Amino acid sequence: MNSILIYLAIFIYLFAIVYTIIKILLSTPSTSKTLGYLLLVIIIPLFGMIFYYAFGQNLRHRRSLSKTRVIQAEFDKNYKTKLIDRTQTYLEESGDDFDQMSELVRFLHKVGNEYLSKNTIKLLINGEEKFPDVLKELNKASKTIHMEYYDWENDTRGNQIKDILLNKVKEGVIVRVIYDDYASRKIKPNIIKELKGGGVLVFPQIKIQLAAFANRVNHRDHRKLIIIDSYTAFIGGINISDRYDNSIPTGLFWRDTHARFRGPIALNIQRHFIISWNACQEEENLSFSEVLFQDSIIDQKEQDTTTVLSQVCAGGPIYLNSNIMMTYFRVFTMARDKLYVTNPYFIPNESIINALKEAAFSGVDVRVLVPEKSDSAIVGAASRYYFEDLLYSGVRIFLYKKGFVHAKTVTSDGIVSVIGTANMDIRSFDLNFEIMSVNYSREFANRMEQMFFNDLEDCDELTLEMWDNLSVFKKLWYSFARLMSAFL
Repeated sequence: MNSILIYLAIFIYLFAIVYTIIKILLSTPSTSKTLGYLLLVIIIPLFGMIFYYAFGQNLRHRRSLSKTRVIQAEFDKNYKTKLIDRTQTYLEESGDDFDQMSELVRFLHKVGNEYLSKNTIKLLINGEEKFPDVLKELNKASKTIHMEYYDWENDTRGNQIKDILLNKVKEGVIVRVIYDDYASRKIKPNIIKELKGGGVLVFPQIKIQLAAFANRVNHRDHRKLIIIDSYTAFIGGINISDRYDNSIPTGLFWRDTHARFRGPIALNIQRHFIISWNACQEEENLSFSEVLFQDSIIDQKEQDTTTVLSQVCAGGPIYLNSNIMMTYFRVFTMARDKLYVTNPYFIPNESIINALKEAAFSGVDVRVLVPEKSDSAIVGAASRYYFEDLLYSGVRIFLYKKGFVHAKTVTSDGIVSVIGTANMDIRSFDLNFEIMSVNYSREFANRMEQMFFNDLEDCDELTLEMWDNLSVFKKLWYSFARLMSAFL
């Protein structure tokens, strides 16, 4: 009897291994991830199977894809029939100055139905510039406030924003909030509870339950955005937390970038918010309406703002393409003179590495700014594995040492600038809900370049000679960490 049970257990165990291998081969689109999962399952079968079923399945994508397609199709149809697409007009008005970038404009228009719009933009450096502006604009809201945030903390800034939202509901403003259920889990018993009790409509992007925790936590809502009255919008890397505000002592200088827009780009950002809203809850289905999507143009340029042409790029597990990665790739490969990149989690795929190398080999001044010390040892080590190839290609790498740099920005050729939430890693390319603005303006790109060079003053440059002098053990650690990059 015991021998029969042993044989049965062995059969079930082997069947589970074979079934998992087949499942990995059929349902994992990334070659690197496929190889990684296969190695784990073959070398350490039990651990490998647990790891794959916990983190390797995009169940959210399969469950939501058909629903999201319907939502996106509805909004795209209404966009085309009810909103004026001024993309071609703006391109013609821009003349030769933007000929080089018209290909990028048309790419974003095609891949995401992202219209080109004219807006004003205000650059917000760090939380000490962002939060006062956010508080002021929230207090001015008269119709709607839409917010979608990855990390919301129960601290000074977190409670200031909460209190304003509660007051706005009392004034008759409709407030809708989406949050990441994992990153913001600490505020569920306090801030979230108070928001709900005060009439704020608030839901997690992906609800975490004990039975579904393992395979859902792999997909995160990494966006940080606010839309006020369908006209003013905030987007960038700064979460709702005191640690981003250096006027509040937290022990570490935090360097980040955000932007405030006024104009029609708010409608496109709102479009992606509503797609997420309709997908994450079933209590309120928002449709295209004149209240939420009233066609508008900027009325005036304010102090400390710049007029820009802008588009949006949104990504996540419910989108069919890796829009974030492809947009980075297009910006990098189109550079002809200079390309400046700041990103805290730099674990690029082969396409991004080749795009940076191609630019450097073509004579472009390519500079990449990353933290000297990451908040994750294995992420920092994995990032450094890619430095050698880039350095040999002529890419200049700078290590930020003043504190932790968390900004996700790009400037190209003194024309294009990118500000958003997306890291340069597989998670932001394929797993997280992300969003970023792509802006076209020489004046604003110059402001972004000034910011970049200011940050360089707090950096040490990593040279090829310094890299060659690193110990074999360090390089081995970087190489080992890189093996985990597909799962980070």
